[in-house]
Amino acid sequence: MATLIAHSAEASTVRFAKQLAETLGDHRGVTTATEDFSRAGRYVDSVEAVVVVAPAGEPHFHRGARNFMAAHYADFAGKSLFIAALGTKDQLSTSELTAMDAFSPRDTAYFRTDDLDETALTEWVTLITTRGAA
Repeated sequence: MATLIAHSAEASTVRFAKQLAETLGDHRGVTTATEDFSRAGRYVDSVEAVVVVAPAGEPHFHRGARNFMAAHYADFAGKSLFIAALGTKDQLSTSELTAMDAFSPRDTAYFRTDDLDETALTEWVTLITTRGAA
């Protein structure tokens, strides 16, 4: 399963996206392309799954992530969409969750960047690979 990991430009999301790509490759043999939102659109047609990674904290999730998903929403038909939010608070707000769910992802996840739970990341990778088949 080829997977696109589209991320925002913030350093924490770049690091997380690379770690996610490594984990998908090492644990599950998944081929990945890791690109920021400005370049990720050119890969959407050639993958089976898209993982969007962006920081939490805006009232309605990350604007760049929402713009990327809105621009490519029709292209996501028949593909598996997953969304990972990153931050340091205990949980996402209801408005952030609602904004993420508006794009009908197969799953959403929230990871704390100040205390990343490696086990939770590995479990989410397993979920991505099992739910990734469109």
